[in-house]
Amino acid sequence: MKLFKSKTLYQTIVLVIIGVFINRMIADTASIAGVPLYLDSIGTMFVSVVGGLCPGMLVGFITNMIGGLSDSSTFYYGTINVLIAAIAGYAANKGYFEKITKVLCLIPFYLILSIPCSVLGYVLFDMNIADNVAAPIATSIHNAGFPILLSQILADFCIELPDKLISLVVAFLLVKLVPESVIKKFDMVAGRDYLYYDRMSNNDKRKSLRTRVTIILFMSGLAICVLAFLVSYKTTFETMTVGKTLTEAELGSIRRDVILFCIKLFSTMFGLLLCIVSFTMILANRTLVSPLYKMTKEMSRFAYDDSDGRDESVANLKALNITTENEIEELYLAMCKTVSEIDEYIDTTNEQSETIQKLQVSIITTLADVVESRDITTGHHVKRTAEYSALLAKKLKDTGKYTDIIDDDYIRRIYIAAPLHDIGKIKISDTILNKPGRLNDEEYEVIKTHTTMGRDMLLNASINIVNTEYFQMAIDIATYHHEWWDGSEKGYPERISGEAIPLSARIMAVADVLDALLSKRPYKDGYPIEKAMSIINEEKGTHFDPVIIDALNDSVEEIEKIKNMYPD
Repeated sequence: MKLFKSKTLYQTIVLVIIGVFINRMIADTASIAGVPLYLDSIGTMFVSVVGGLCPGMLVGFITNMIGGLSDSSTFYYGTINVLIAAIAGYAANKGYFEKITKVLCLIPFYLILSIPCSVLGYVLFDMNIADNVAAPIATSIHNAGFPILLSQILADFCIELPDKLISLVVAFLLVKLVPESVIKKFDMVAGRDYLYYDRMSNNDKRKSLRTRVTIILFMSGLAICVLAFLVSYKTTFETMTVGKTLTEAELGSIRRDVILFCIKLFSTMFGLLLCIVSFTMILANRTLVSPLYKMTKEMSRFAYDDSDGRDESVANLKALNITTENEIEELYLAMCKTVSEIDEYIDTTNEQSETIQKLQVSIITTLADVVESRDITTGHHVKRTAEYSALLAKKLKDTGKYTDIIDDDYIRRIYIAAPLHDIGKIKISDTILNKPGRLNDEEYEVIKTHTTMGRDMLLNASINIVNTEYFQMAIDIATYHHEWWDGSEKGYPERISGEAIPLSARIMAVADVLDALLSKRPYKDGYPIEKAMSIINEEKGTHFDPVIIDALNDSVEEIEKIKNMYPD
């Protein structure tokens, strides 16, 4: 992203020359023909629309500098022609030159601009009517009894209205003669490829860096112009009066002449200042602000979620191809390198995380298998209950229940954590665990301790685990999957009720009882699915969360498939 390519620079120089030629040719023709109009800003407007603010301002300034060779007062109106370029360039960026009706809306702005022009002429011509094409009209108005300054302003209005009307129309027609492909070549110079950024900055309450740089430069340049005015006044006045004996009238005359000279100098320097500011805006935009904005925008939408998204973001950042040949380019290259390394690091970290998660799942499955191998009555109980739990969680999510808790990650976690619901049984003796008949009260109290023992085992196991989400759910399930929804004394170990019971444990309670009813035990045969569902529905709202039972009733076909997948 160099400031300008050599070809673009040459094309811009040619465009400026064409603009100056148009200005001088039409203005000189009007003067020779005796037309009481200036018509010296058509080329300025044309170049401002095609090439942007900076070339347009240069055309306006150079035009007046050339005109000043034959009429020195023309030098001092360079600032006005520069402001004419600013209005045309800004209006072009806003789309005013797309239709002739929009172009004509600019006339009021140029009429307002004629007021400082009138004041400048009034000052330059020693508080008298300016010697320009509006002089006859201003003289007539003044003779009618109006003050000189007001007469000058009204006269300039009379001239400026047809002058700018004709200038705008001719400039519009000239622009329309230029092919769109040619205008596109000057997008880089005009800054049209960054109009979106400018609009974004204007809508932002904070001032953009580009705006701040422009303001600082303008204020600094203005301070220099003011300082030059004061220094010039001081030194010139002293030079003209030192060693001379002058009367008050002579001193006043010299002072007025010096002030007039300094005002002319200020006016000329201020026009040059505006040209420099416009060029600096492009320079700052292309080599500093725009590259920073592009990098910031690309980084703000950098996708960390998945590998493909990150790869695309890295590719998009590298595609910016920022070549400012300064510290910004160094920053860009460092950013590309850093982002690429971050992408690789995240990929490596994700692979390691997946490996750790697989290891955790493997450990969990192994622990569950240990319990299953000790309890000869349960068969594939842990596998089926894991499937039932995941099925119920997914059904709840699909039907819009508990969506503040259940998401895809929650479903994965409950599938992995569910097999550990009876992990505490590993501490129950084989005599009680594998008793062929029903347990007595004392034995049942021992069996009930498997919930708290399972909790304690998992709590100890999770101490040195970085990601404890699975273990926390496993702890909730192991501890509370025998609690009752209504808080009945049949529930244990803490006899809590309702939503105080973790959702994962409430789901597990249904899955556990469902599998117990469907499965064969030494003391009973497995119930048909219709009978099991009927028994569970009888305890809806007492033993079980009613919402989960509704999800169970909508899952009969899936339950049948899971049961057949893992037969006793």
